[in-house]
Amino acid sequence: MASTRLNKYLAEAGIASRRKADEIITEGLVRVNGRVVTELGLRIDPLQDEIKYHGRVVKPANAVIFMFNKPIGVTSTMSDRHAEKTIADYFKDVGRVYPVGRLDRDSEGLILVTNDGALANQLTHPKYEHEKEYEVMISGGSENNLDKFGQSFMLDNYKTRPMKFKLIKKINPPLLSSPNLGEVGWGCWLISLVLKEGRKRQIRRVAELLGYRVDKLKRVRIGKLYLGDLPPGQYRDVKTNEII
Repeated sequence: MASTRLNKYLAEAGIASRRKADEIITEGLVRVNGRVVTELGLRIDPLQDEIKYHGRVVKPANAVIFMFNKPIGVTSTMSDRHAEKTIADYFKDVGRVYPVGRLDRDSEGLILVTNDGALANQLTHPKYEHEKEYEVMISGGSENNLDKFGQSFMLDNYKTRPMKFKLIKKINPPLLSSPNLGEVGWGCWLISLVLKEGRKRQIRRVAELLGYRVDKLKRVRIGKLYLGDLPPGQYRDVKTNEII
């Protein structure tokens, strides 16, 4: 996530001018993640850090939240010199905003973009347990293993929480020509997975452990908010109560 100076953040939130914000900071009136800070020049991450002044959470003066349908091939950051396209390419005229969480480059679907750090923290912190739903097309493997998506797995020495699994439909793919077997088909399914946490590339890694290949991965819901028919590469503004 991009960082910004604390005094600049306070000024943009309408608390005081930058010069006055420096005075407020040195007087010990500002807390960052529960800790009183007095050093000038401190940089904070608006989407990860909780900023309080006189005991109240400081939010941007004009808090905005957008739902965005991220296309495949777009990197879920605002800046990456190695990426062909980032989310910033779609949000050039809305001010300083950031994506909430991530969708990997090869995935598509719903991602939230906002300047409201408190909301971002509430949506991404595991303790709040907001559901994220994905539609996943997988192939290979055995049909008998599909239910195992609902089990726990060890990833990076961490035991994941079980996902909610539902089979949407079995897909009949074209037949392949095999020198030994003649024409043969292979397993292909569209499934729904619901997570309350999100380890890095969790769905893809679990699928690999179970012997499947992920052909398509699309996030369709965050909390109460569904992607619906929003076209890829488009966004619209939403309210907090549409999400949680």
